[in-house]
Amino acid sequence: MLFDSRTVYLGASRDKYEQYCKALDSEKIKYKTKRVNHEEKMIAPDRGTARSMGGNFGTDKTLYEIMVGEKDYDNAMGILTALK
Repeated sequence: MLFDSRTVYLGASRDKYEQYCKALDSEKIKYKTKRVNHEEKMIAPDRGTARSMGGNFGTDKTLYEIMVGEKDYDNAMGILTALK
């Protein structure tokens, strides 16, 4: 599924992320997730994290991504759109 996947959610809302994962689980749609915490991301070696370099401004969010297989994309989008 790695090469034939499409993103159905990309955002900073943990509540929506969890709601969408539960909905996909209940419909037995396989998915993969990715979470990026910008507070922990390194800027460069020996330079520290983004937060240590510039404080909290713009770096205090985790970005959530949910991806499904190409064949499940339309079905998943229909389910998730109905939840909005």
